[in-house]
Amino acid sequence: MATLEDIWWREGESERSLALLAALSFAEGLFAAAAAGRRALFRSGLWPSARAPVPVISLGNLAVGGAGKTPATLCVGQRLLARGRRPAILSRGYRASLRNPRVVSDGRSLLLSANEAGDEPFMLARRLPQAAVLCGSQRAALASRAVVELGADALVLDDGFQHLALARDLDVVVIDAVNPIGNGRLLPRGPNRERFQALSRAQLAWLSRVDEALPDALRSLRASAQAATGRPPVESTHSVTDVLDGALGRSLGADALRGRRVLALCALARPEGFHRTLARLGAQVVAKKSFRDHHAFSDAEIEQVLSTATASGCDAVATTEKDAVRLPPRWVGEPCFRVVRISAQIVAGAEILDALLDRMLASRSPTSTAAAPPEAGQER
Repeated sequence: MATLEDIWWREGESERSLALLAALSFAEGLFAAAAAGRRALFRSGLWPSARAPVPVISLGNLAVGGAGKTPATLCVGQRLLARGRRPAILSRGYRASLRNPRVVSDGRSLLLSANEAGDEPFMLARRLPQAAVLCGSQRAALASRAVVELGADALVLDDGFQHLALARDLDVVVIDAVNPIGNGRLLPRGPNRERFQALSRAQLAWLSRVDEALPDALRSLRASAQAATGRPPVESTHSVTDVLDGALGRSLGADALRGRRVLALCALARPEGFHRTLARLGAQVVAKKSFRDHHAFSDAEIEQVLSTATASGCDAVATTEKDAVRLPPRWVGEPCFRVVRISAQIVAGAEILDALLDRMLASRSPTSTAAAPPEAGQER
């Protein structure tokens, strides 16, 4: 039977079980009602939103997984650092082994492993060593901790568009220009947390992978995003800035995969984007091994991947940086691994993003006293 991801992103109604689709549609109705009720409670003030004492920018999605939010978060973090700020990134730490509120990086040292932190927070901490990174479900409490204990004077709320318990000064929603909304349905019938109309709550849309989108579809998406937010969107491509070894300690150069026969290894919501990236790098993808998003690789799985690569005559096993941080320790030194490092390269709208960031920072001066953390159970 097809996975949910197949139904969400590559749906062929005639090929699916009608009973399965009916059950998912019923669950979709429950999800939509619950989400609408939750938003209404926050709008009414019955569920209050905590206000941090420093500016907060949220990077979020309408759909789950694969939109390019992490490269966008890196880009915003770099812009805050370039402005002399001490940013802290607040993340939920999805599928981490630890569940308690925790500091992944204090802006000086990396304090947790990828398994303890979650792959995306760990990667953000590695790529932005001067920024603090904190994880936990109660991100208003994390905000207070980041300001009081770590001296943060700007906060980046990672995956925060639906996280209404922490007020924000700027909402940016990242949308994959290649496949913005999948089959158009809400969870669990489709990949969307909210319908496209919810974009009107944001001040800015960010369209990723615009170089891979069909021109007519991109023009339509650009117009819809501008109509929803009142300003043109940021547009970016996924630019390969380097290819590294499995331990992420040695640069091999962005052309390291050109002409090489590779096995593509990834655990992403939408692996097709990674496969397209490898093709653009000039690699010949002769084998593929894909796992569920954020999958924790076992020793046996990596051993099987390497065996398949050898049997397929591959020169290398190519993977993403997010996946590389989840390789079991015994395999990170394997010489055949090649890790593709991606950055968001803004091709349109950089001046709009910069103006909004500058306005946000100017409008709220950091205070010396942090807001009190929310009471237990306040965040929802």
